[in-house]
Formats: sequence, C-alpha cells, structure tokens
Amino acid sequence: MSDNRLFLLYDASFDEMDAEGCPGFGYVLLFSADDVEQFQPGENPECAAVSMLFTDHADGSISGDLLGWAHVDAAIFQDYPLGQFLVLMEQAAQVAINAYRQVGQVPDKLVAVNLPDDELLQFDVQFNDLQLTEQQTEQQLAQQLMLGRPYLDS
Repeated sequence: MSDNRLFLLYDASFDEMDAEGCPGFGYVLLFSADDVEQFQPGENPECAAVSMLFTDHADGSISGDLLGWAHVDAAIFQDYPLGQFLVLMEQAAQVAINAYRQVGQVPDKLVAVNLPDDELLQFDVQFNDLQLTEQQTEQQLAQQLMLGRPYLDS
C-alpha cells in the first residue's frame, strides 16, 4: 500500500496573535510517517517541510498562511504543485480552527489523505491529551465534530 498521507503537526513555536488579539496556530507539514517520528517541535526539521499559520479571526473567518519551506531543494517540492499546497493549507486551516472552536483545544496532528477526487482531502484530527468535561463523552464529541462539518465550512 502506498502511503498518500500528509501530516500536519502542531508546533506552538509558530503561534502568534494578530493585531486584534485573535489566535494563530502554527503547523508544520511533513510528507512521511518517518519524518513525523524524527520531528522535534521548535527546531528546524531535517526533512522537507512547510510551516503554516492558521488564524481564527474575530469576524469568524479563518485564514491559512504559508510561513516557509525547509529543504526546498528536496524532490517532493518538484513533484508537489504549489496549487496543491494552497488547497491543503486552506482545508487544513478550516479543519484545525473548527476543531479548536468546538473543543477549545488545538489539534496536535492532522493527517490528510487524498480522496479519489483529487480536489478533496479527508482529515484525521488527533489530540494527544484531549480533556473532556465530565458531561461530555467521546461519542458526544465525535457527533459534535461531525455536525460542525469542519472540512466543508468556508
């Protein structure tokens, strides 16, 4: 089975607030599970990577910004068109910010998988240490996240 997954890891070292005090969350895009194992937040990656900032604006809008590339001469950057980065970034920003809005915690990892229609990505949203309230079960949380349809909101 070929691994067509892309990994976005939360890296708080990129976090910032905009001029209105709205939170922005830093993510690093990695291209393989091996790279994920080697990644250390706050340090320059030793593999091909792209850093991004996802911002939750006061007016309810969500934005994604490319911050930079690591190892821009890597082969993956020759094979992966810029337009696909932009689509991935836009969709990942929607997923991450909507998950944050719904549970009050930034997702630690997003795993993106291309669906048969190349324009669509499916995201697996992962929290390392999700703290649920006593009234909230994991099933309720899953239903809440699905109702929000964070992968489709714009």
